[in-house]
Amino acid sequence: MTAVSRATASIDRRYNNTPTPRFPLAAKPASFARVTGFENALLLLLLLAALSVLGRHLPWPLPITYVVGAGLVDFWTPFPRIELDPGFFFLCFVPPLLFSDGWLMPLRDFWAAKRPIFTLATGLVVFTTLAVGWVAHWLVPGLPLAMAFALGAVVSPTDAVAVGAITQRLKVPPRLTAVLNGESLMNDATGLVAFKFALGAVAVGSFSLRTATMDFLVLAVGGLALGLAVSWLVGKLRDLLLRIHGADALLETTISLLTPYAAYLAATALDLSSILAVVAAGLYAGWRDPLRMDPLTRQTTWNVWSTVLFWLNGLAFVLLGLQLPSILQSISATYSPGQLALFTAAISGTAILTRLVWMCPGGYAPFLIFRRALRNEPRPPLTWLVVAGWAGMRGTITLAAALSIPEVLADGSPFPGRDLVIFLSAGVIVVTLLLQGTTLEALICRLRVRPDDTQVNEDRSARITAVEAGLKQLRAAAHAAHQPEEMASLREIISEYEHRMAELTTFGETQASAQRRRTSARHHRLSALRAERTALDDLWRRNVITDETHRPLQHLLDHEESLLSAQDSKPAE
Repeated sequence: MTAVSRATASIDRRYNNTPTPRFPLAAKPASFARVTGFENALLLLLLLAALSVLGRHLPWPLPITYVVGAGLVDFWTPFPRIELDPGFFFLCFVPPLLFSDGWLMPLRDFWAAKRPIFTLATGLVVFTTLAVGWVAHWLVPGLPLAMAFALGAVVSPTDAVAVGAITQRLKVPPRLTAVLNGESLMNDATGLVAFKFALGAVAVGSFSLRTATMDFLVLAVGGLALGLAVSWLVGKLRDLLLRIHGADALLETTISLLTPYAAYLAATALDLSSILAVVAAGLYAGWRDPLRMDPLTRQTTWNVWSTVLFWLNGLAFVLLGLQLPSILQSISATYSPGQLALFTAAISGTAILTRLVWMCPGGYAPFLIFRRALRNEPRPPLTWLVVAGWAGMRGTITLAAALSIPEVLADGSPFPGRDLVIFLSAGVIVVTLLLQGTTLEALICRLRVRPDDTQVNEDRSARITAVEAGLKQLRAAAHAAHQPEEMASLREIISEYEHRMAELTTFGETQASAQRRRTSARHHRLSALRAERTALDDLWRRNVITDETHRPLQHLLDHEESLLSAQDSKPAE
């Protein structure tokens, strides 16, 4: 293992062996000097909730509200001073974020678009890292070259959450969605690995591209293999617990939350790529879990993970806002406000331009160079490339990586350029969210990027197959039934299934009529459910029924209403 690899592994071990995280310790005034870390964590969640409510009424992306709002709160003297330990921050935030991206990535779509995904996740990350690194080193006085490349690696990953929120709402073509989501997943991993190598180069003061490439391949293959092994073993453990104790939604959800940390810490202990280990574990779990979990466990796991990701994505920006005043104070002694604005604009512009150059002119280059190998792969329309080039918003992973830079080197000296890199990374996030995040939707509409009917037809075919299987089972049960009550009940259910089948196989004007009938029926069913809830709540308020009676019935009504509302929001089939 080379010096850079040893330094990178040392940084990882230092991250994960921090004895007591300095998450929040000190407080500004003496009266708050005894505030505990747990109380500060509660304050952070309260601040996150308040800023989330406020941000939904403001005309810019929510992360901007988190950063600005937390920065203003930091000037309020009674608010405790939050001191971050970089290693604790990275360990706490990055594994679950990467794992969830892998878990949510459809493997079929990922594999179908593997060529453009891996091209973007490797080539574009390297191109962005080098371009931003050279510009930063040339433009910013006193910034070491290795630290400039660390900045380039930090800002190279795109944010899957920001991109997905827009593409899902506008229903862009499935292949374009798969490429953007897969790229966000894999460039998180490659960008963070490049970032770790750059930090290692800063620590040892030298860097060899050839040696680093070989080390990367060894660490990457080992990390991917270990991540798959850990996730496979966790799956076997869950199967064993299921056979012994039966389905336990809370236990399975807890194990799911611990899986990314297991993969990360195991890879760190073996000096392999912990980032790629987490991604591999997430991909395997995303393939396994939907088939092995029962409905209650799936619903519970989804709800818990949604809450955890909301906390992590929001708290990362809140913590940046709380650190920003001290970071500005630190770098303002060296750089003027005009210089900082110039640096931010230049780095952001370079990050945006390199992506556009890679996407638009470079999107067709592989089809010209490798004509025979790619003859069966469809060429993407120019409008897709423009949308993909503009979908370069940066987010939580960039922020988490920047805030994880150690404060000191092994010899105790300050890590060179740390505060400036954090500031510039935050600047790139803000610029891309404000510039690209607020205009991407208009660009998609302007270019008329719309999905084809592949997914609609696939959805209808799956529904027809499922209803046919249900009808077959019901008719077999009706044939074997002997009790009049059972036969009457089965006839009613079979009638409902036959009605669903008729709707699914109807086209044209008849289909539109069926959709209107369904909409009207759902409206009346929703009205009836709400009346039931009102009566039930009234009984509870008047103490006619207890919580033990009220709560299960309320949950049942909520579930039925959510199903009807979800069906009502779907397009006509």
